[in-house]
Amino acid sequence: MRRTPAGFTLLETVVALTLLAVMLGMLFGGLRMGIRAWESGTGRGDRADQVLLAYSFLRKEVSAAFPWRFKDPLAVKLAFSGERERLRFVSMRPAEIGGGGLAFVSFEFEPGRGAEKAGRLVMRRAFAAAENRDFAPVDAAEEFALLEGLTAARFEYFGAENDTNLPAWTDKWDFPARLPSHVRLQLKLGEENLPEMVVALRIGEEAGCYESSFQRNCVPRR
Repeated sequence: MRRTPAGFTLLETVVALTLLAVMLGMLFGGLRMGIRAWESGTGRGDRADQVLLAYSFLRKEVSAAFPWRFKDPLAVKLAFSGERERLRFVSMRPAEIGGGGLAFVSFEFEPGRGAEKAGRLVMRRAFAAAENRDFAPVDAAEEFALLEGLTAARFEYFGAENDTNLPAWTDKWDFPARLPSHVRLQLKLGEENLPEMVVALRIGEEAGCYESSFQRNCVPRR
């Protein structure tokens, strides 16, 4: 009796191909999820690195704030302007940061424009000349983004108008004859509140001085 060669039936072939397709689909789905998780983790890691770098840069600049007076013989006005979303001051950071000597520095939160919801924290820097009477040079300087993707930013300042008042936190520094002792920054990235940063200004007795046009009185800071 003649035997036919052994092989797969059409039904067995269809079942095998179906099982193979299911297994490949599951494998591809798992691989795709793994790639997405890796990309998400990499993105979070990159974002964390950017935040840490921005915090480090801000801390170094703000802690180097210098009690520099604008040239005005009729009024005492230290070069420090603190607002809720903008901080301007004079920095004594080393020359390798850009230009020699003292420099005007500005940090400002710029909200998103148009369809762009996310904002950014930008920095400006300009040489502080002895004849300057305001922050016009740094306001006109070229900006660069220090941190992008922000939805909110808030600066706060700790101190008092004079040594008889108790120091407190405020989101606007209105005391031109005195510098705050600390600056606090709070950032929001999307719906996430980032850890707040508090910087102590490395200033000595000079910042504890409150002045008039005729006399100067320096006392230890609280």
